[in-house]
Amino acid sequence: MCSKALFLRKKSTGLNSIEELAYSLASRISGLKVITLPEHGNTWKGIIRNIRFAQKHQGDINHIFSPEIAYISLFLKGNVILTWHDTGTLLQSSSFLKRFIRKWFWFILPNHFAKHITCISQYTANEIKQITPRVKNKISIVYNPYNEVIHFHPKEFRKENPHILHIGTGMRKNLLRTIKALRNIPCTLIIVGILKQEHIEQLKKNHIQYKNYLDIPFQNIIRLYQECDIVSFPSLYEGFGMPIIEANATGRVLLTSKITSIPEIAANTAHYINPYDVSSIRKGFQKLISDDKYREKLILRGIANAKRFTIKHITEEYENIYNS
Repeated sequence: MCSKALFLRKKSTGLNSIEELAYSLASRISGLKVITLPEHGNTWKGIIRNIRFAQKHQGDINHIFSPEIAYISLFLKGNVILTWHDTGTLLQSSSFLKRFIRKWFWFILPNHFAKHITCISQYTANEIKQITPRVKNKISIVYNPYNEVIHFHPKEFRKENPHILHIGTGMRKNLLRTIKALRNIPCTLIIVGILKQEHIEQLKKNHIQYKNYLDIPFQNIIRLYQECDIVSFPSLYEGFGMPIIEANATGRVLLTSKITSIPEIAANTAHYINPYDVSSIRKGFQKLISDDKYREKLILRGIANAKRFTIKHITEEYENIYNS
């Protein structure tokens, strides 16, 4: 039996989703070993160390599961499968030289030499095709699965003081507008991620009651889903959006953006808002809090939608790719 290695970036504080997905796959696919690189790769020294480490631990099949480390595929001997979750900020730099290097060594060359490319949404696939159009025949769509430990967990909605779960504090997660939108709405905002000083100032200025969690185990994140009333996900950009299907599977109503990959994943299960408009976000929260029938309708749709993203189905797709 051929050896299979699934390569991950070095984990950063507060990041969980890709790591949880990788270990879920490895638990179900025989012989698949997860390899986490030792460096973040933001220096030449770190990149070189990552390459040498990957060469030492490579298999007959090498699945690069983190887009930030696509460059290691150029130095591996076995068949390479690249998974693109999004293109993110990899090509965003004020330096022409940095953009040139990243475009060639993170996108064009890795995609060219890969045996197969998977993208976690049609939106991400379209992004990759724009950057490297010649590889379009190698690309297939394999959605992300949600972790099988997540299950439907009914609870009574706290209408007088709903708990609103907001996962992620990076700029694209749109926390500042969310805080402003919740001004004078009785609620408790549950924030997962590193709070910057401007976040804390806005929370105080807008009189928001909140709790903050940082770098917590996935089991604790599941508990936060179960204990919340609304999942807040007014993102400015997503290649997929794991909180969408995690909210669906748990049975929590979702407020989110109708842009990038999000409508493809959320379908008709969410209340959509304009993520650039504080008023739109505010009205969305008010609608979900006040309209019981509407909220229940979205929750039921979400439970059905989650069935598209089971680990069993996604595992079978990756096994077929490994064996092709």
